[in-house]
Amino acid sequence: MSAASLKPLHLAAAFDQHYRAPFYAWFFSVLDHHKKTSVHFHLIVTGIPETEKQTIVETAGKHQVSFYVIDEAFTAQFVLASKWTPAVYYRLFFPFLVPPSLDRLLYLDVDTIVVNDLTDFYSLDLEGKPLAAVYDNYVVTQPLLGINEPGNYFNSGVMLMDLNQWRQSKISEQVIDYLLKYPETIRYVDQCGLNAILVDTWKKLDARYNYLYTYVPQEQSLKELKGLLHDKYVVHFTLQRPWEMLCRNRLRFLYFQYRKKWSDRTSKYTDFGWSKIPAWLKIRAVEFYFDAPLVRKMWRGLKAKSVRT
Repeated sequence: MSAASLKPLHLAAAFDQHYRAPFYAWFFSVLDHHKKTSVHFHLIVTGIPETEKQTIVETAGKHQVSFYVIDEAFTAQFVLASKWTPAVYYRLFFPFLVPPSLDRLLYLDVDTIVVNDLTDFYSLDLEGKPLAAVYDNYVVTQPLLGINEPGNYFNSGVMLMDLNQWRQSKISEQVIDYLLKYPETIRYVDQCGLNAILVDTWKKLDARYNYLYTYVPQEQSLKELKGLLHDKYVVHFTLQRPWEMLCRNRLRFLYFQYRKKWSDRTSKYTDFGWSKIPAWLKIRAVEFYFDAPLVRKMWRGLKAKSVRT
């Protein structure tokens, strides 16, 4: 093993008490894929007791964990919408909080699951850019930010950051200033601020580094989808959340696979409702159709027969 490979991967994540379950699923997925690799976790977390932070440290075992404090009142100034909480803005503060000697950081949202060792991802050449990220093919463009061509708006849930470049360019300061001055342009919280400041100055990565829901092929069996994971690094549960009852993302099994390692046995769904059962059954029926080749063959045969008659 080379000396370089012995250096820890510096991974960052931020969350509050509302995202405890996703955090633990993410956390255990990282641990599972880095049994022979050293990881230094950099965490901004609010709303959980100090005793729980100590449990996280103990669970990390050989890996190192650093917690950072943030002014929640300051982040509360920024635009919020949908189900977001101020915690979505915490990531902007990592360059201020981590040690000045740290020159690289891989930030991951806690609604992601790691499916491979991240060493190769972490070691990518950023080619002088302050950031490497994946194009968000759900947003596509964002004219309010001056981004009119597809492919130029990135998803901020997975970001490989060159902290030297980031600090020298004062990117976080610029983003914070933009968020406060132009709230009317913000549709996707911190992500819009980052894209507004980093137009044409970020390195574009293949989707396997941040496998968004909108990149996942539809109308495939679960077996086929599992086969697609061999070259992926991070699965990101955008739009369709596993902890929501009517989630349609077939890769949600990854989330539950790791969530069950968490000792808390609260409900798997945060929005359970009996009125949703019919829609839940319909989703499962469609999935069964794609998982059962014989059923698909029979159904297509019946459709063909009905057309002929």
